[in-house]
Amino acid sequence: MKKLLSLVCVFAMLLTTAGCGASEEKFSATGKGYGGDMTVTITVKDDKITKVDIVGDKETPGVGTKAIEEMPAKIVAANSYDVDAVSGATITSTSIKKLTKEAMTEAGLLSSGNGGTCNFDLDGINEFLNTSADMGEGTVANAVAIIPIDHINGPREEHSFYAFVNFKYTARKYIKYQITYLSCTCRSADVNYWMTAYVEMTLPESGNLDDSEIRTLSFDYDAGEHYLAGYWGDSNPTPAGATYEMFKEQYIPHFVGKNYGYIKTLSTVDDIKAEDYSAGEGRQNLTLDTFVGSSVSTNNIIRMLNALYEYHGTDEFFAQ
Repeated sequence: MKKLLSLVCVFAMLLTTAGCGASEEKFSATGKGYGGDMTVTITVKDDKITKVDIVGDKETPGVGTKAIEEMPAKIVAANSYDVDAVSGATITSTSIKKLTKEAMTEAGLLSSGNGGTCNFDLDGINEFLNTSADMGEGTVANAVAIIPIDHINGPREEHSFYAFVNFKYTARKYIKYQITYLSCTCRSADVNYWMTAYVEMTLPESGNLDDSEIRTLSFDYDAGEHYLAGYWGDSNPTPAGATYEMFKEQYIPHFVGKNYGYIKTLSTVDDIKAEDYSAGEGRQNLTLDTFVGSSVSTNNIIRMLNALYEYHGTDEFFAQ
């Protein structure tokens, strides 16, 4: 008799579990879109997103509304918030992704302990940084990223480091960046201060990354000379006697106006041809001898520019 009762109980539990799993539930999240408040509602059944409804009547017609129309199918197909943005509607798409992630967390589809699931690779980390907080496009802060950089030290030994893009702002024909990276590792760790560069890279009409030029490169003021957006972290002067002012007046300007087609051919200062270095108004008497071997910053400026160009190339402008 006890055995029969046990079987009945198990059967009842299975029916109850099956009934719970079959039910549909809705979860919503509301936040800022491009034009105003937006609400994303997901319908969940058996831990799967079966439907996505988006309300955002203040989004730009034909732009933001395109994201509202196309994003639901992408989210349902992937069963994830982590889908490609709709081209031309990045801000609205990013807002939809963020709100979907909040709704998924509320539904128990994501772990809320770390702000959501995160693939442990740079793409996953950067996605997490720009969706788990009010940072990234469509928010009150700019997009941030961690990017790989090939560091080189004084004896020309190479190491895999990371650089931090603290600021990315897209203007009409160029993008502004602020990037922080470790250059000098030759002295004690207590003076291995990190460099911060302010860089502007163009968005060429050709759409070809190789044609993108360095519009501004600075380790102090931004292009308008209104803000201290950079920081020179190397010794001043270097052990070889090169001062920051010498770098600022003679070396750094060499890269301004150069495109990625040229920058990517450089690995160290040795790859810069003397005639290329001295070309331009007021540079006829300049030589690279002043900087060869004077500081690792000479080489790591090149490494930083190559790393930043790789990141620059991931912008949706170059996917058109």
